[in-house]
Amino acid sequence: MSAVPARKNSSAAPARKNSSAAPARKNSSAAPARKTLRARVAPAQPPLEALERHRDYHFRRVRHRRISGERAALGFIDEVGFCAAFTAGMGVPCLREAIEGMREPPLPEHIQHDRAIMMTWNIKDTLPAKKLVYYGKVLGGRPGFIACGLLAAFLRLRAEPRGYRALYERGMLSQCAKRVMETLARRGAAETRALKLGAGYAQPKMRGEFDRAMKELQEKFLALKVAERYDPFTYVWDTMEHRWSEALREARSLTRGEAAYRIVLRYFEVAGFGNERAVARLLAIDPALVDGAARRLERERRLRRALRIEGLIGEHSILAGLTA
Repeated sequence: MSAVPARKNSSAAPARKNSSAAPARKNSSAAPARKTLRARVAPAQPPLEALERHRDYHFRRVRHRRISGERAALGFIDEVGFCAAFTAGMGVPCLREAIEGMREPPLPEHIQHDRAIMMTWNIKDTLPAKKLVYYGKVLGGRPGFIACGLLAAFLRLRAEPRGYRALYERGMLSQCAKRVMETLARRGAAETRALKLGAGYAQPKMRGEFDRAMKELQEKFLALKVAERYDPFTYVWDTMEHRWSEALREARSLTRGEAAYRIVLRYFEVAGFGNERAVARLLAIDPALVDGAARRLERERRLRRALRIEGLIGEHSILAGLTA
């Protein structure tokens, strides 16, 4: 009789507890499987040098693609959409760099004897004079070119449609810049000295204020240099409304979102990668508009966002084709 309780004590209850370990092992193996899957679908992030080679080709920083003359320069500007004139290393193409066919060529001691600088200097006069490109201090406060095909997009985002008076009334235009615009509106295209006299800034001590005003007017797409005269040397200035009225009309037909999309798309097609906030600062575009354009490009699977690039600080967006 005493053997019966012994058999009950050896019941299957402990065995059932032990058998529950099998499902536990399956659950513990699921997490690594999910991590492996995520690693497979994550876009590959190319090394920085591979991204720079993309720029070498499109910025024409290679000998076999360098610019050889005015006609090639026009084709280059139309191809990239916008570029710096003399200053390399800004994250956008540079005409002088493309003429040299190398990355960030050093500045010579005597620039007047440098072939690339002198060619760029001549092109900045000839192409804008024919209205084949736009030229002014529009990229990071430095001189640059904008292709005619993208000028309306820049104007939609950076030019005040109600004119310089609206900017002045909102405190967004200096007194000197306002007086320069009044002089240009009153007398038409004028040389630098005539502008200084007409605006009341002809005294030598006012030169710094006047120069800052002219830079301000270029950055806001209100006035631009239209010619250089060499005997004696001086600049001739005019208003955007008079010089590029058709581009301003086209700009009014664009939404701000579409204008930003066109510019941001061209930037990434050519540059390949960039930090979106840095791009907004360089191009003087509202960061929210750059973000909206980048989101659209991401939905279209043209852009990968929020990626890390070894050797660079912060998150960058990369052209999708470069992450495959």
